[in-house]
Parts: sequence; structure tokens; C-alpha cells
Amino acid sequence: MNIHDCNCCFGDAARPPFRYARTAEELIAEMDFCGIQRALAYHAGMRFDSPVVWNDRLVEEIRGFSPLGATWAILPSQTGEQRKPEEFLAAMRSAGVRALRAFPDEHRCRLDKRTFGDLLPLLVERRIPLLVKQNILSIGDLLKEIPGLVVVAMNVGPHSLERYLRPLMDEFPNLYVETSHYMVEGLIEESCVRYGPGRLLFGSGYPDVCSGAALLRLAQADIPPDARAAIAGGNLERMLEAARP
Repeated sequence: MNIHDCNCCFGDAARPPFRYARTAEELIAEMDFCGIQRALAYHAGMRFDSPVVWNDRLVEEIRGFSPLGATWAILPSQTGEQRKPEEFLAAMRSAGVRALRAFPDEHRCRLDKRTFGDLLPLLVERRIPLLVKQNILSIGDLLKEIPGLVVVAMNVGPHSLERYLRPLMDEFPNLYVETSHYMVEGLIEESCVRYGPGRLLFGSGYPDVCSGAALLRLAQADIPPDARAAIAGGNLERMLEAARP
């Protein structure tokens, strides 16, 4: 498989996992060990510290490491920490960033229209995907307010959340699921039957979880080769090509 991981991280955190990559070079070594060709990465500082500092630091730290693409994390503009939306997107474009992340629990903010109403409509207009680490019901509330937003729900599982998830998948065709925690037997297959393979994006979840579980689950899924290729990387690459920061 040509694998493009949408959910992996490097960098020190205050409470690091048992095994993690401190640097971009160590992350690539982990990817090589697992057979992952490319990754859309973030830095632990973006999640557990301040994106204001670590968004730009990430771009610098992966410079020269061609397998890695950068994502930035967003904050509310009301506190004056993050640049105003147009300026933020201009900087994003200059840095070659084509996708954003949101960690509302870690950053102690609400991911909603009241808080991000100046930024989210621009993401809709420019087809910029937002990778969100939050419970699926909160993601549903966000999509009710901003229905055109392209959202990738991260870390969905490991137990089945289908009774929450499927009504949202039925209603919002621009809601995608990342697979690092999509572990229940048969869920990848069932999703491909119900929605087609275009709604799943491979993520390793590293270092929150070991990369091997998601890799094995995708490799052993009883789906056609073209569906496996789409989930492994094709869907993510199509999404990034459509983004217009």
C-alpha cells in the first residue's frame, strides 16, 4: 500500500507516551519501520502548549524532510493570540500548509460558530479540511452550525460509536473518519458498503497508540484493492489537492 498517514505527531510533551518520536527524523524512522511512506504531521507543542509558537516551529522542524507535510492548529481570535483569519490563511498559504487541526479540549475552548465564526466560513469557501480531536457528538453540533465544513473526525473509537456516528455520516457528506481507533471487526468493511471507501482516511494515531494496529486492520480488511488504496492515502491526497488556502 502507498500509505499517507493523516494522524501522527512528534515532539516532547509534559507527559509523553511510553514510546514517541522526539524529532522529525525519529518520526520518519518510525514510519520507515512500519512501511508508511508519507505523513501529515503535527507537533506535540501544538496540542499541549501554544499553536502560536509551535505552528511555525513545526514548519521549520520538518523542512528538508520530504515525507512530512505540515498542519497547523487553530485558536479563537478573540483572545488576540492567533492572527486574524485572512492573515492567518495567508501565512498558511506561504508555509505550504493545506489542512488545519483543532484540539478544543486541550486548548479549553468551544469549537463552534460563536467562537470560530470569523474563520470557519473561510474554511468552507476554500475547502480547507479541519481535523478535529473531540467527541463525535460535539463534532455533530459543529456541523449543524457550519454544514459545509470539511471535517475529519480523529480518534473515533476503539469501541463502536456507530449509533452516534452513522446519523451524522448520513446527514453530512463532508464528514470523514480517521482510522487509528476504528478497531471493531467489520467497521471498515461496513463503512465501505454503506458510504463507499471515500469517507475513511488512514491514520496511525502515533504516538497515542502504536501504528501497527491501524495498519493491520486496514491490511486485513475484506475490501477491494482500490478501496484499500483510497483509504490508505488516496482520499487524503484528493482532499489536500482540493484545498485552496
